[in-house]
Amino acid sequence: MNKIIGNIDLNMGIAKVTLHRVFDRHGIAAEIFGALGQHGFNIEAISTTQLRRNRADISFAVREPDLEPITRILQSIKDRFGAKTIGIDKDRALIGIYGSEQFANPGMVGRIFSKFAELGINIEMISASLSTLTIVIKKDKADQAVEAIKKEFAVQ
Repeated sequence: MNKIIGNIDLNMGIAKVTLHRVFDRHGIAAEIFGALGQHGFNIEAISTTQLRRNRADISFAVREPDLEPITRILQSIKDRFGAKTIGIDKDRALIGIYGSEQFANPGMVGRIFSKFAELGINIEMISASLSTLTIVIKKDKADQAVEAIKKEFAVQ
């Protein structure tokens, strides 16, 4: 039998950046993340929210030590993609939950989110693939969140 959760990674040195109300058109993400990549910066997770009137919010997680130079780059190019403001949230943590069977188990994500709700842990970003669930939360709740996941799914 395969384990539902194979591994849990925790990165406490994360900041969340949100580009508010960017143009919702093809090529915007390529321009934003291409510029950051050209300067040697990696992105830990990305989440988008569709807004009205052809606008969207794009949030992404970066390493906190990279935050200042990333912010400078974004400030210098934000008009090209129509960002109204750039929001910065420091003191965030990224939890990566990995397992080949996790999404084959109905209700698994709901169980995690329910446990977080019981503990008063707000999820700020969610990114998922077939075998990975990535969650960004406030850093001061990270240890509690990881322990809750381990307990809920009997992970060592």
